[in-house]
This record gives sequence, structure tokens and C-alpha cells, in this order.
Amino acid sequence: MSTLYLDSLVYQVNSKTILNNIYFQMQTGELIELIGSNGAGKSTFLEVLFGTKKPQHIHIKIDQKLIRNSNRLQRYFALKPQFSFFPKQLRLKDVLPQSYWNWVDFEAHLNQPISSFSTGIQQLIQTLFVLELPQPFILLDEPFAGLSPLLQEQLLTVLQQKIKTKGILIVNHIPHLLTPIRTRQIQLQNGNLVQLT
Repeated sequence: MSTLYLDSLVYQVNSKTILNNIYFQMQTGELIELIGSNGAGKSTFLEVLFGTKKPQHIHIKIDQKLIRNSNRLQRYFALKPQFSFFPKQLRLKDVLPQSYWNWVDFEAHLNQPISSFSTGIQQLIQTLFVLELPQPFILLDEPFAGLSPLLQEQLLTVLQQKIKTKGILIVNHIPHLLTPIRTRQIQLQNGNLVQLT
């Protein structure tokens, strides 16, 4: 089991505070839903954890080990952002883990370029790819956006399996979707994290 402990996170842009003295803790075996209004800083929070955005202040420990260099965060975190990160020429079978090749939406299209799929399906492909990475903590930014109810259900089943070995933090805007499988729900509001359930 891995444990993340984060304290005193401050992130500002042009003297405007986006994240204000954030405290957050997570361990493998948890699935945490992060909600909040547009522009609240949810994606920024994920990018700070991943190490692509540099905060003004942060105290972060993983398994009691203090992380002083943000470049080392990617050893522990894998991020699925809202934008596509695969080169357009890659085919589905180049990136999709083989365990998902028999999904109805994929099996007849394994040789198609990823760019030929809808935005929602491209995001799903990225989510499945990231969930198979070895990092103990997975950060998913709106993985259910643009998916049919059937694909949402399939992804929920995958997530239930993955939280046995990983800690997963999900930005989500679809009410009640994660309620059956999440361990808790938090809200980012006025730069602060609020525990809801």
C-alpha cells in the first residue's frame, strides 16, 4: 500500500490564488471523486500533483519520503488530461491495452488511427492506457465526458478492479455516477478542498 500526504499547497497565477493552503491525503485502494465549478482549479490541482505545474509552495510525502523535486512526481502519478496526448498517426492497437481489444466499440477498429474516433472515445482510450501504467496513483480529468451510458458502465467496472491496487483521483461532473464505487467525495471551492462524504 502506498500513501500520499500533501500539505500547504499554494498555487497562484498573476497574484491570484487558485489553490490556497491545500491539505490532501490518499492511499492505494481509494477512489476519490473531485468536484467543483468550472475554473475552480481542479485540473490545475491534478497538474500540480503530476509535476507539470509548479506551485509557490508544497509539502508532499509519498510513503513517508519527502519529494523535493517535482520532476520525481511522475514516478508515482499518471495523468489523463482533458486534451489528447497521443500522436495522431498512432493506431488503436498501438496504444490500447490488449485486454480491451474485444470491447464492442474497439474490436472492429484496431487498425484505425486514434484521431478518427470521437473525442469521447479518444478520451476513453487514454483513460484505459493510463490505468495500465505502473504508477500507484492515477489522476483522471473527466474520463466519463462524451461517453455513452454503456461505456460509462464498462469504465466503472474497470475502475472497480483498478482500485484494488491503485489510488485513483477523478475529476467528475456527472452527478451520482461514481457514488456506487467511490470511497469519498471532495469539492474544490474558493481555492480550498472541502470533504463532502
